[in-house]
Amino acid sequence: MKKFLLYMLYFSLTYDVIRLIYTTVTKYSLENFGYDVLSVIRDLIVIWIIFKVSRPKKKRTKFKHFHNAAIIAEMEKDYEKALEIRNEGLQLSTLNNEELASLYAGNGGTYLYLKDYNNATLCFDKAFELVQEEKFPYDEQFIEVIESYVKANRKEDALKLVESLLQRQSYHKKFRKLEPIREKLLT
Repeated sequence: MKKFLLYMLYFSLTYDVIRLIYTTVTKYSLENFGYDVLSVIRDLIVIWIIFKVSRPKKKRTKFKHFHNAAIIAEMEKDYEKALEIRNEGLQLSTLNNEELASLYAGNGGTYLYLKDYNNATLCFDKAFELVQEEKFPYDEQFIEVIESYVKANRKEDALKLVESLLQRQSYHKKFRKLEPIREKLLT
């Protein structure tokens, strides 16, 4: 159907261009010229719209495609779509542990925003497991992540996570900011 419609539009466009040239050369009339130009423009716009609407979407193949698309979905407040996009990215065999962890952490953040603390902590578990041997910088959001464990009734796991993060002070001093949280969890 699309091909037929496009062939008809190409034929109409060709006819309108020839008519425009012919009427301009033989019997120039401003009224006819305007009508013929508008016909050509109309045909071009319709062809462009058909291509734009029916063009297949680019297949995501890299981490940045999934990461960026998920962020856009979240900005549009389509959280389910963001989760779907990241989960699709997690199926790629070409991603390294850091990229996989980033996608899991992104899903955890989305679940955290949706106040689904159980799923959020499961995603954070996977993310931290993937990068346990990697050096990563301190982030203020670690506090929210730890609090999500407490809200999911996983206080022991929150304490283990804090202990693990505190060990990273050897290469990034800001992890010391988690000391008060450890003290609070111990009481």
